Amino acid sequence: MAPLKNVIIIGASGNVGSPIVDALLKAGFNVTALTRKSSSAKFPSEVKVETVDDDYPSDQLVAAFKGQDAVINLLPPISVEQHNSIADAAAEAGVKRFIPSEFGGDTSNPKVVELIPMFASKTAITGYLKTKESSGLTWTAVISGAFFDWGLHTGFLGFDLKTHTATIYDNGDAALNGTKLSDVAQSVVAILSKPEETANKFVFIQNIKANQNEILAALEKSTGKSWTVTKRSATEARQTGGEKLSKGDMSGIPDMIVGGIYSGEPAADYAATRGLDNDLLGLKEIPLQQLIDEVVKG
Repeated sequence: MAPLKNVIIIGASGNVGSPIVDALLKAGFNVTALTRKSSSAKFPSEVKVETVDDDYPSDQLVAAFKGQDAVINLLPPISVEQHNSIADAAAEAGVKRFIPSEFGGDTSNPKVVELIPMFASKTAITGYLKTKESSGLTWTAVISGAFFDWGLHTGFLGFDLKTHTATIYDNGDAALNGTKLSDVAQSVVAILSKPEETANKFVFIQNIKANQNEILAALEKSTGKSWTVTKRSATEARQTGGEKLSKGDMSGIPDMIVGGIYSGEPAADYAATRGLDNDLLGLKEIPLQQLIDEVVKG
């Protein structure tokens, strides 16, 4: 299979989409952004823009996908039906590769989905993609763990770089797998450059594996400050998140995910249970202190 050069991205202006766009352009791919009519997103001049109605009608998707080698769907995996409809349109248009909105924990492991039930939608979407293989549409799902640099900058992972405060879950000894966003983007470049080796499979990547205590120590060294620590239960965080989500309150998502990350569940450590595809995709693990310094001083 030849390299997949024509790529259309849904959600190209988001936290994950923007670095993917930049990496693909730098690598010489032809990039198109699919946007809704109501969107005001802006893109680099090299990016072609295709616009569809806000409900992503199938006929408009098929037309937009014609001539594309790959579709990268970065929409939030909330509506399984919507994601499956996008996959149907890709198959009808003759697209060769579909990269779904994974980029997180190991949804291929039932124990992880049991731990973080909201991941069930991702499992359903990937399961549907498997049924499209016979049509010629291949897929690759990227398991990247936490977006490590983004998670530190935003405080999502429990560390506030501005106030030098940390929320430590349980004893702080549960390890997380993490990848910086630029390497998440590079994994997509590699997948599209190696279509045969990456077809119809999950790929697993990480830059670091570290627990909260190790991250805190590295942050204190990098900032030269002693941080204030608050303790919290990972189980309580998951329960709080689940209760909010059961009422339709999407603010429960961070609690559920972070509570799962710091749960200590062995199945969540995909580097141990699945192994890594760093070598295949040209990525490297990075010493924790080096990566922390890069985030703090970058």
